[in-house]
Formats: sequence, structure tokens, C-alpha cells
Amino acid sequence: MFVKKSICPSCSVGCGINLVCNNDEIVGTYPYKRHPINEGKNCLRGRDSYKKAIENRILTPYINENSKLEESDLDSAINKIVEIIKNNSPEDIAIISSGDSTNEENKIISEFAKAYGINKSGFLSGNVIKYEGDIASYDDLNNADFIFVIGDVVKENPLIGRRIMIAKDNGAEIFTCDTKELSTSSLNSNKHFTLESISDLIENFPDEVKNKFKENSVIVFNKLESKEELNDLAKIASENNSKILPVLKDCNTYGSMDYLDPLSEEDLKKLLSEIKNLILINEDISSCLEDNNLESVIYIGDNFNETSSKSDIVLPICSWLEKEGSFTNTEGLTQNFYKIKNPPENVLEEIELLKLIGEKLDITLNVGD
Repeated sequence: MFVKKSICPSCSVGCGINLVCNNDEIVGTYPYKRHPINEGKNCLRGRDSYKKAIENRILTPYINENSKLEESDLDSAINKIVEIIKNNSPEDIAIISSGDSTNEENKIISEFAKAYGINKSGFLSGNVIKYEGDIASYDDLNNADFIFVIGDVVKENPLIGRRIMIAKDNGAEIFTCDTKELSTSSLNSNKHFTLESISDLIENFPDEVKNKFKENSVIVFNKLESKEELNDLAKIASENNSKILPVLKDCNTYGSMDYLDPLSEEDLKKLLSEIKNLILINEDISSCLEDNNLESVIYIGDNFNETSSKSDIVLPICSWLEKEGSFTNTEGLTQNFYKIKNPPENVLEEIELLKLIGEKLDITLNVGD
């Protein structure tokens, strides 16, 4: 047995993780004690993250025949995709990627869309928009005098929660706010506010909180109810000499914004109403597919999910353990990771698949740049 280092893909914090390997099989995880973000600590999701690359895998292409997905081969599936693209206007096609795809993959996805004239592209980011202002670092959390937490960050993002608790042990005051009265965050705070909505919080921001803000203060949050709320919180922080730290939806939500438009569910539903054909990469959007008039859904992913079951063509791709690339975490730090194990037979990376499809469409992609 041996250990290989990687970056955990289970959320946007960007923790290091050691993977215990037995030949070409991953059998568990081991603390990555020297990683500067998590210092040897991993949450339960992080410790189990390798299982997603093993369980419920898509191992072969599928094509919908007579309302049923049937196993196929790569050439047939790619030819079917090319036929759909060629037989439709670019205006009738959208490409939706994922915040779980690497920076390199989303760069190529963006390039593919632009090369074929597809102007409807993006990725599901929750209610987070591209934010150009200063983001608090994890060290800012450690050294803060006052932290205002929105959402149950301590429970849902425990390695950020750990830093909040370090700050508290160092004398910081912790105020929390959520739509629920009791949470792990509220139980570890000096004061908790229960409100009906995040919008209500922003419209009626408590003076008691504002009066606590000082130079070493941070607003950290993992939930938003609308896209406008991020800028609203940033404005409140700026006016009070503080910083914000949004804890984002997926491991590469922050980095994906450099290449693709971030979309809320509302944005995505509107986009789907304007197209006929969807190319979807590694994202489960089954709730958004219920009321639409799509003629075809092409799903490219590593795991079966509700969306793949509703698709017309399914193509398998490598998991994060079977490729190399980079993720940019929620504080803006880009970290490289490397291939840990070989992919299943005949399973390719996203970039390789897009290159094959592009060649049949006379598109040249700058793979490797």
C-alpha cells in the first residue's frame, strides 16, 4: 500500500487529502498533516470523497432507443451528438458545465462553445455571482476580532468552522444568523439572530452587529436567496471596514467563473426555455428538467443520477481521481492535483471527449495550452 496526495472535491474549502492506494484501487484516506488549509483535518464528506469516484459509475456510452437507454459505443454516441449539433442552429443549443469541473476543463468548454457560436453556456453556481472585490482569506478568519456567520457554516463546512472556533478561542466574538433558531453555528456563538429570510437580514441589518464591525471583522456565509445579496453583503462589509468570505457551492465554483457565466436555478430554467438541445457536463439538474420542451439532452458525467436517466445520450468521463488539473477554492487559491489511478477501460477525460467531438465539427481546441 502507498499514499498519494490530492485536493478534496467535496466542497469549495480546498482541503488537502491523502488517498490510501492498493495498486490501482483506492481503499481509504489518511490525514494530510502538512497541508496549509486543513492541517491534517478532514470532514466526513472529505474522508468519503473517494467513494464517488468508485460507486455508481458510468462505464459505457448510452443512447436512448424507444424511450429506454441502451448501451452503445463511443463512436456511435459521438456521431449522434455531432448529428444533433449540425442539425440545429447554435441558438438552439446550450452547454452547461459544473463547478466540479477543473479550470482546464471549463476553459476548453468555453472555447468549444465560442468556436461553434453557442452563446448560451454557463454553470450552476447557486445564487453566487462573479465578485470582483476583496475576499477574506482563511488567515483573516483565524485573526478576526469579530465574525458574523450567516447559515450553519460550522456544521456544513467544518474546516471553515474550525477556523471560526480558533478565532473564538483567541478572543473573537462570534454572532450568527439563520432562518432556524438552533444550529451547530448558533450553539457556538456569542449571540444568534433568527430571521425569516436572508433578504430580511440585509434590509434590516441589525445595528448591534454593525456596531461590532471593525478592521479585523469578517462576514462569512454559505447561503444566499438571491444573486443581489452577495453585493449587498459586500457593501455592508465595505462600509464597515470588514471583509466577506462566501463559502461556495462546489469545489471549483470560484475558478469556473473565470470561463463560464454563473447561473442560479432561476437563470438555468429561463435558459432551458429558450433552447431545444442541451449538452450537460457533470451536473445533476433534474429538478430543472421537469417543465421544458427540449428535443435532446446529452449528459457527460462520471456518475449515474436522475439527470442521466432522463437523457437521450450519456457519455462516461474520468473522475477527479483519474485526471490532473486545478481547482480554485473559495478564498481564491488555485491548487493543482494529479492523477491518482487509471480510469476504467474506454473512459476518457472531458477534454479528450470535447476534442473528439470538435474534430468532427471542424473545431480545433487548444488542448494543453
